[in-house]
Amino acid sequence: MGNILIFCAHSDDEAIGMGGTIAKYVDQKKNIIKVVFTPGEKSLPHFQESIVKKARHKETGKASLFMGISETKNLGLKDAKLKTEIERPFVVKRIKEMINLYQPEKIYCTSSADPHPTGDHKAVNKVILEVVDSLKKHYPVYAFEVWDLLPETHPHVYIDITGYMEKKLQYIKMFKSQWIYMFTLYLPAVFRSIYYGRKNNCKYAERFYKLR
Repeated sequence: MGNILIFCAHSDDEAIGMGGTIAKYVDQKKNIIKVVFTPGEKSLPHFQESIVKKARHKETGKASLFMGISETKNLGLKDAKLKTEIERPFVVKRIKEMINLYQPEKIYCTSSADPHPTGDHKAVNKVILEVVDSLKKHYPVYAFEVWDLLPETHPHVYIDITGYMEKKLQYIKMFKSQWIYMFTLYLPAVFRSIYYGRKNNCKYAERFYKLR
């Protein structure tokens, strides 16, 4: 059993970008460790932040249990401010500690080309690569797509998720508090999986960029 370490800005990012791959890894008896940088308290501006945090924490726990994710950790940084939050000294320290603890087979994070309006997804990509590059041991790092519109120039790989697409879609739907945003991403995620499947000679696939 190997460890797969996933870093995301918000608790639903990887559902869109790699939900099928997660389900496949779980079937392969991999331990999935999901690290969320922010509880996403700014995602519903008409509600009190404490209520949003509680709702997102609850649904994330249920969704992780449904998927078979081994551990879900939250760094508790401020939503929509990760560009400055990642400069806090403890952030790099915590990321290093987790990588050294889990010794992952692969590390996944959001993309540097992701156009998320707050820049949170790019910030996660930036700090993960900085930490990985500072370590003596080499770790394979891949980026997954969430809001991405244009392909990156990095080498890319496809993972066949035929047989796992339904679970991915169920996983996406479990983030009910974010359904306005998730609905915007839902159909593009389906179409991308079909398109990438054709590229990979299968029914459904997810694309990843090899960063390290």
